Parts: sequence; structure tokens; C-alpha cells
Amino acid sequence: MKIRQLTPILGILVCSSSIYAEDESKASLSIGANYSVDFQSYKGQRTYQSILPTAFFDNDKVYIEGDEAGVYLLNDDQNQLRLNVDYDGNSYDPTGELSGLDRRKWSVMAGGSYMRITPFGGFKAQVGTDVLSRSKGTVATASYVAEINKDKWSFYPEIGLQWNDAQYNQYYYGVSQAESQRTGIQAYKPNSSVSPYIGLSSNYDFSKHWSVFGTLDVEYLSNQQADSPMVAHRTDINPSIGIKYKF
Repeated sequence: MKIRQLTPILGILVCSSSIYAEDESKASLSIGANYSVDFQSYKGQRTYQSILPTAFFDNDKVYIEGDEAGVYLLNDDQNQLRLNVDYDGNSYDPTGELSGLDRRKWSVMAGGSYMRITPFGGFKAQVGTDVLSRSKGTVATASYVAEINKDKWSFYPEIGLQWNDAQYNQYYYGVSQAESQRTGIQAYKPNSSVSPYIGLSSNYDFSKHWSVFGTLDVEYLSNQQADSPMVAHRTDINPSIGIKYKF
């Protein structure tokens, strides 16, 4: 789960709602479109490109942030506790030397998150479990998010760690015995893993209603992932850019 990657559109969540809300009593709604590119780490992988509609809504009770939606259990100046579902766009259609392996599909994760808001930024923990039974796995992240405002610009750098359980890694990076016998590719069974990642989100308001936003997310794969015969390199890079209209 790239909650940036944690990620998918990766929800431009920090672009749509500031860590420090200016008026918590008002509901906000924005709609727009998002162009994203996924430079995956898989062997023989083509670059995935997509243009998707996106929406942001928040009334302090329920919210939509790009590819994530949920409800607030706690929401004040210092704490955000939420239950949510989000799109996990991790997927792979084997080609070339990996032809014959099963296709790895995107999924939907359900879980929750907590953010502690301080004068120095936000400290966030999030966990999600696959509810479509693709990997049947669980992913958790812990991260720090800062906020930098300059005129009409807002920047949100993030640094964190992502933990994948063994089931998640097996689905997206493992090679089963059946696949090995069918293709001749060596079987591989990874364990759970921890991977570092960094991200940068930005937003520019060029009018009262219109703004552009962008993100860049980079994950450095763990040994459990990088040692897979499916993987060509250790970095997974996801830039995106979009435009939105705020009502």
C-alpha cells in the first residue's frame, strides 16, 4: 500500500487539507484531475501512466482525499484519528523473461490512521489490510510530515517507514512453486519487510478557486523485496501532477 505511498494516485491528502486547518467548521469540496506515472521496480516493466478524476471533501466528520475516504473518530487541533479505505495501486502484468507468472492486481485496503499534530509538523501512523483478498496482506506506515507555506505555495515533505507482512510481499514479490514449475523461474518466498520512503507534495493556488498540485514519492525496497527474481532495481518512483477546482 503506497500510502504515499504510502501513493495509486496516492491521495494528495496533504495538498487538499492543511495540517493546520484554518476553519474547522467549514466543509470543503474540490474536484479535479490527476496525471500520474509509476516507474516500477519490476523486471521488464513498462512505465504505467494514468489520468484519473479526483475529489477532495472534508467536513470534519467524513472525508475524501484523492484515493482515500473515511470517517473521523477524533479531530481536533492536535489529533486526527480516522477509519478509512484506500486504493492500493500496486500491480504487475508480467512480460518478457517473467512471462507466465500470474498477474499481480491492485486492491483496496481498509484500516485506520492516527496523526499527532505539533508546531513542528505531523507524526502519523497508518495500517491497512487487503479487503479484496488479493494478497490478504497487511501494510503499516509511520511517518513525519512537515508543512512549509510561501505566498501561494504550500509544500509538504514526508519521510517514513513502511512495513509489509509476509503475505503482502509473497503476492507482489514472491514466486510460488506452481509458477516456478510452469516458467522455470526460481521459486521465492519473502518474509515481512521494512522499507524507507520519502515524499514531497506541493500545491499552488493561482486563483480563489483554481490550484495545481503535484507529488513525488520514492520508496527504497527492502532486501526481502529486492532479492525477488521479479525485481530489477531497488527504487519505486511515483511522480504525479494535477489540477483542482475548489467550490
